[in-house]
Amino acid sequence: MSDARLPVPHPQVLFTEIDDGTGVLLHMDSKFYFTLNCTGVVVWKALAEKVEGIDVIAERLVTEFQVESSIARRDVSVVIENLLADGLIASR
Repeated sequence: MSDARLPVPHPQVLFTEIDDGTGVLLHMDSKFYFTLNCTGVVVWKALAEKVEGIDVIAERLVTEFQVESSIARRDVSVVIENLLADGLIASR
């Protein structure tokens, strides 16, 4: 996943954060629900804020979950790839 111009949430996807830090996405077109773990919620929120760069999001994971930078960066890339595959985010 390239750092340039990260995707943003699809306009037809609704996000709800749960009290335990996880989240639920509802794609209004397909009517499918998706769940996000705590890492996915951090990534989703960063994409919604139009944060520039995987490294910026990965640093949030490092700070919040005390993980190594390389692991955080990998996790961000995996979450973004999965969100793209499911049509939950779109290019800007």
